[in-house]
Amino acid sequence: MKKNLLKSIAIVATMFAINANAQVTFIDKVSSVNVTTNILYDSNAAVNILAGQVPGLPPLFSNKLRCDVYSPATVSGKKPLVILAHTGSYLPGIVNKQTTGTRKDSSIVFLANELAARGYVVAAIDYRSGWNPTTTNQSAATEQLLKATYRGLQDVGNAVRFFRANQNTYDIDTAKIIIGGQGTGGYISYAAATVSTRADIESNLKFLRNDLSPMVSMDTLGDWTGLGGLPMLNFGADASVSSKAHMTFNFGGAMGDTAWMKATSLPIVSLQCTKDPFAPYRTGNVIVPTTGITVIPNASGAGHVIPKANASGINNKLNSVLYNDAISQRALTVSNNENNLFGFESSFPFENSPWEWWNRAIVQGITAVPYAGSPASAPFFGFIPANGREADSLSMLTNPNMSDVKAKAYIDTIAKFVAPRMAVQFNLAGSATLNNFDLISPASGASVTIYDSAALLVNIRWAHAKVAGASATYKFQLDLATGDFSDPAVEVPVGDSDSLVLDQATIWGLLDDLGAPDNTPLPLKWRVVANNSYFGKVSNTAFPINLTKNAPTGVRELNLQNFVKVFPNPAKELVKVSMDNSKAPIQSVVIMDLMGREIAVFNNINAHQTELNTSNLNTGIYIMNIVNNQGSVASKRLSIN
Repeated sequence: MKKNLLKSIAIVATMFAINANAQVTFIDKVSSVNVTTNILYDSNAAVNILAGQVPGLPPLFSNKLRCDVYSPATVSGKKPLVILAHTGSYLPGIVNKQTTGTRKDSSIVFLANELAARGYVVAAIDYRSGWNPTTTNQSAATEQLLKATYRGLQDVGNAVRFFRANQNTYDIDTAKIIIGGQGTGGYISYAAATVSTRADIESNLKFLRNDLSPMVSMDTLGDWTGLGGLPMLNFGADASVSSKAHMTFNFGGAMGDTAWMKATSLPIVSLQCTKDPFAPYRTGNVIVPTTGITVIPNASGAGHVIPKANASGINNKLNSVLYNDAISQRALTVSNNENNLFGFESSFPFENSPWEWWNRAIVQGITAVPYAGSPASAPFFGFIPANGREADSLSMLTNPNMSDVKAKAYIDTIAKFVAPRMAVQFNLAGSATLNNFDLISPASGASVTIYDSAALLVNIRWAHAKVAGASATYKFQLDLATGDFSDPAVEVPVGDSDSLVLDQATIWGLLDDLGAPDNTPLPLKWRVVANNSYFGKVSNTAFPINLTKNAPTGVRELNLQNFVKVFPNPAKELVKVSMDNSKAPIQSVVIMDLMGREIAVFNNINAHQTELNTSNLNTGIYIMNIVNNQGSVASKRLSIN
């Protein structure tokens, strides 16, 4: 049904081409990156996975949690902080039968550089790992993995505290803190976005033992922010420093229960492979790679988390604009137009980590990796030291065609998908910003009679969406009152202008094409969409409008110029308009400036002569359109001095 009128309508505006070469900080790469490594941000306690299996090993040991900080070298002032949590199934690489599992993973390092080059400070962090990967007891595995996620959540909270306390050292804006997670880190980032009450931890039926006691007790392990608990299980952080973050994103991973989402949850952006074999893309069971057993029933991945987040309102700020970049447009085709969700499709039966890469020869050369003091020989108390060849083989199984080129392309996509959304959430889009804007005229609820006359014009105006000094293009859309603008009845591209002038003959023809009855108001609505290279924004509301296709009852005069007089001309405060008595009386007069903007309208005159007050008009030249009762039009030039 949509009619694109770019070629058929004379638009009183200059079409504008967006400068695609402009770089916007926090969206585009604008800086080189400085890296500071091995920063101690916290000490905490971790569970030894072999406790009770290897005689003489203590059940607990102290962890020194460290991070690497990536900073933009040439972006001044306070900057948003991104905390990145790596993958690894809460075990070190190789031990977890994977090739990844540290803050030094190639994917984490590359993404940290990509985001820092855009202007963000990025901290790639360690977090506590440790559980028994050989257990095949589902209840035990569930409890151990839940506790591991909980410890990671606490460590992320303590990392936030560290950087908030040291904000001046790292030039951090502590009102703009984002938690990002890959794979296992995605479980942590989802929890950071949503877990906010004791009931989330201790009352969820999924995470209760058979005797209904909670698998995670805050009294022993502390709360989700890293405070409290038994000292040997959780070294509490400085309670006077907040662990609050403001947004999360993840690529891979799942949420233990979408019931955790509430009005206070943080905004969430998610990317995930639709054929992820370990974490469900929608809702299903979470499987442990080391044993293949189910540890979390009915967890939810990106395909269900993001639609709920969007519907609940926690992503309202992210959804306040349209995303015009090619990455976002591609994502919409996979997600059924669900914003903030990118489902990576694969031609393979299953794939979960296309953003990872490693040196296969080096990994395959690793013969045995003991963990936490375990012996290097195998078997020993049921524990077989991991080897690189097995880890490489299993990782290749879920990452076919692994290569650095492939992985970097995926990470580039992740950065390009996440960065514009962080910029929108924290008002960082600079010259790419599109502000909320209103429609001006025709006014909401206006009724306009449309004549089959090219001399009579309709002026459409709206407020600017762009910020000062920036540019935008606009689209005028007209739809049936019952429509939703998904396929508007009329769409007119407009340049970098806040107005559009259409001749009534064209509108008359469109109404005729729509089957509008003669001399009967047709209820429609109109809106405007603003666009630049990065974003789009719809006007604050759509205005209802009633358009009546005038059908003259008598013989029409195509040219009334010689039958209309305007005097005095030039005029000051009053001007008289007269129609020859041989013609139909004057119905209306519309005064427009030379830019086509409607300045004054005088309706329901129904007389051969009328006197109009022009005292509000500025000095200059204007066009008067005089319409008689039969729909004929005369245009006269009017001077005001």
